[in-house]
Amino acid sequence: MNDERLEGGRAMYPDFRRFGSYASSFLLLAAMLATLHFTGCGNMSPGSQLPSPTATWSPSPNDFRFQGVGAGLDATSWISLNVGLGQDAFNNTWGSPLLIGGSCVPSGGPEDCSWFFHTFKYAPGSARDTSAVYHGGYLTDLNNFPNLTEWGDNLSAPNLVIRSLDVEPANGVFAVAFISSPSAGTFAPSMQRMPTSNLQAFATSEGLQGRVVTALSLDSATTAYVFSYGWINDTNSVYEASVAPVTLDTIASEAQNLASEGYILTAFGGGGTPPFGLYLVGTRIKGVATPRTILVFSPQTPSEDQYYAQGYVDVAFFFDPALPTFSRIMEK
Repeated sequence: MNDERLEGGRAMYPDFRRFGSYASSFLLLAAMLATLHFTGCGNMSPGSQLPSPTATWSPSPNDFRFQGVGAGLDATSWISLNVGLGQDAFNNTWGSPLLIGGSCVPSGGPEDCSWFFHTFKYAPGSARDTSAVYHGGYLTDLNNFPNLTEWGDNLSAPNLVIRSLDVEPANGVFAVAFISSPSAGTFAPSMQRMPTSNLQAFATSEGLQGRVVTALSLDSATTAYVFSYGWINDTNSVYEASVAPVTLDTIASEAQNLASEGYILTAFGGGGTPPFGLYLVGTRIKGVATPRTILVFSPQTPSEDQYYAQGYVDVAFFFDPALPTFSRIMEK
């Protein structure tokens, strides 16, 4: 896959200076500091003895289900871009989730939507064979999953994980962000549409089977599309999942609560303009509740570049119309 920008992909600012690494950055709103160091995914069978609550773990660097948390990513530069109907793909790159909220002109057409995201270049000597891909398509096509191939990419291919989804039913479109790699192993995707009241039970059931919820988006106030994945290299782990409905006023505190209980934020979604609702999904190895490091930022200063260089990754990226600007949540 070559770095490319297909129809509809547009940079908000040609020099990328508004949101790029040259720009004014973000004021730290919250930080919970407890660094974890343990390689692997836990590899626990259902009958295994549970670890103590003080045990530590981090996902494999190739386990894209965890948004890059624990992979030790070292990014030296980043830019902000956007995609409409079409696709943007970037080789040897990591990427953020989609910006949730403010992506569409209400009551507009498919061409009136555009999703922002960040891409990150690896530091010299730490490059990986990952591709960050962003795709905007017609909502009627999404229901064809897993038989969904657009712009040359099979969205159910075993070498990728869809880690962000936004559904905009009024405009008839959806967008996904995924990370792919030829060397990551085989992922097993599933997409379900369900009542939001079933989200917690579904995430719990998936975790017991070693599967992780990686993306979700609401297409009404009571229904949601949900992506989850298993991984051939992690067949014995048992995961616990927590689904938290949030608002723009509570997302920071809920994210902190989840991280303080050892959860990695594996999915964040809304859907609709304005959003029908917002949900965070946290996932952790069963029985491991050691607090994780999380940072919640809103625009201002100082620079967040230092955190990207320390292995933090964006796990949630959202627009607040009251400001109006975007905020992000980083985890490590």
